[in-house]
Amino acid sequence: MTGSLVKLAAAAAVVCVGLFGLNVLNVPPGSGVVWAGIPDRVEAIDTFMFRLTIGVRDKDGAGVSKPAGGQFTFYLSERYGFRMDIRGGETTVSWYVPPAADTLTMVIPAEKRWSRTPLSPEQRGKMPEEYEDPAAYIKRFLARPYKKLGRSVLDGVEVEGIEVTDPPTKDGTLANGLGRMWVDVKTELPVRIELEGPADGKTAHWLMQFRWAAAVDPNIPGDYTPLAP
Repeated sequence: MTGSLVKLAAAAAVVCVGLFGLNVLNVPPGSGVVWAGIPDRVEAIDTFMFRLTIGVRDKDGAGVSKPAGGQFTFYLSERYGFRMDIRGGETTVSWYVPPAADTLTMVIPAEKRWSRTPLSPEQRGKMPEEYEDPAAYIKRFLARPYKKLGRSVLDGVEVEGIEVTDPPTKDGTLANGLGRMWVDVKTELPVRIELEGPADGKTAHWLMQFRWAAAVDPNIPGDYTPLAP
């Protein structure tokens, strides 16, 4: 179970979505985000968080299919390690791997319980193969031909956007889809990536939201107790 959930969230980390209508702002000529420099800025950051929300909608616009959806929150830090929160309904389960990557800790906040499992020598010191670092995905996204969308305000932050067709995914799921990246014009760091496209006769949506310098908490609260073996 541990391995399957880690692989599920790791694989999901390379996909992102949800197209939202945004009002474009006027931008003075000659100003704008330097898109080619974004991958280097991202790679220079050693602590960040990103949240991935997945949903599927019928072609006629009917409601989202709950079994195909989900929300995954990832915290990555060179100092503290990797944490993944999987939310399903009202339940959240957290998985934590320290920098040494020799154990996997599962925490269930609603039950105040936890368990720890040793990782095999083959798994130590690296993340699952299905996992793709967001910096690598951002670089692949920016390598696609894109058109500029201008500026807008997103959650109170002034952003600038681009749009690509056939956004990159490992399995080519959204071969006929659209992808949008929105970048904070002050920091020139991504704040949101959105993908939308056809999948198995439905419309799939992925939304990835970024927070830079958001550290993972490596500690288990003192009032939590171990799960029974």
